[in-house]
Amino acid sequence: MTLDLMLATLTRTPFSCDNWLFELKYDGYRCLVRKVGVRVELLSRQGNIMNQSFPDIVQAVAAVPGDFVWDAELTVDELNGQSSFERLQLRARTKVEMRVRAAAREHPARLYIFDILAIGTRDLRSLPLFARKETLRDCFENTEVLVYVTGIVAAGTWVFEHVEAHDFEGMLAKRLDAPYQRGRSNNWQKIKYAGYSRPASLGWGRT
Repeated sequence: MTLDLMLATLTRTPFSCDNWLFELKYDGYRCLVRKVGVRVELLSRQGNIMNQSFPDIVQAVAAVPGDFVWDAELTVDELNGQSSFERLQLRARTKVEMRVRAAAREHPARLYIFDILAIGTRDLRSLPLFARKETLRDCFENTEVLVYVTGIVAAGTWVFEHVEAHDFEGMLAKRLDAPYQRGRSNNWQKIKYAGYSRPASLGWGRT
């Protein structure tokens, strides 16, 4: 099963534009987060449940009040804030409970939450991005585990300079007035940093 996620279109050149939000692109796993009552599901882009390998993330999400669906990026970060895809893969492959606990201590995971699709029984996907971001901001408190992705309005070239200076995978550009729509869209664009230290992440088609 593949989830009905909104996907960004690859763009070669960084740009600045009013009515666009520019966010850092983290090197992790796309993660759809569903919470209904006490039940939490962490779903990969392919629709696979990742709860077993990331109980620390499940516990953090479970502590947030209410029911919701979030769109996020799941990472394991180095002390300098850079994402480590290799450490994330190690976490994802760990399934035995005792080893999972040890891996969570050694390689703590983080969830960068950038969008909200539903809250309670209300579907928010038809709302413009700026309204969804406002709703998302009020849903939870920033912690070491759950991080709200803010973004910068209009100044895309400045954000990309930060990407290059700090070796991020790239940048995402999103129209502030766009709804959340299934599939690839020009309302979301991704610009990858050609000099990124993990070249394997720069292949076409990944988000």
